[in-house]
Amino acid sequence: MQKVVLLGMKIIFPFLLFFLCVQISQSQDLSKHHWENRLILLLTEDLADEDFNSQIKELESGLIGLEERKVIVYQVYQHQMKVGLEKDAEWTAATNLYKKYDEKNSPFEFYLIGLDGKVKLQDTSCISIDKIQDLIDTMPIRKNKIQPKT
Repeated sequence: MQKVVLLGMKIIFPFLLFFLCVQISQSQDLSKHHWENRLILLLTEDLADEDFNSQIKELESGLIGLEERKVIVYQVYQHQMKVGLEKDAEWTAATNLYKKYDEKNSPFEFYLIGLDGKVKLQDTSCISIDKIQDLIDTMPIRKNKIQPKT
């Protein structure tokens, strides 16, 4: 019986390891959002950072507007990340995401990435929800969507 269990573990373990590696690599691949979603990346060195927490509160105040504008929020803390603003969401490994976008060497960085995958706004302080929504509303694809059809 023990041999059967050990044999099963030897067969299953490599598949589980492969699946886990695929999940981690997919979770860091932002290109899957290309032409589907706009992204907001919140990078922080410290989860207690004032700008980081202010930005989360600001985004929470405009969730409906962000959803209408097809925005997904990524919180990136050093080598971890979570998608969305839910406090109980799980942190997952993100080895390259922080490195790729940490350009200003600041304790907090904000990025708005358009549907085309290009950075539309980058800052090291909290951005108002109105400024974010106004900027998105000036983007060509969004303009076409909100203009009345005649």
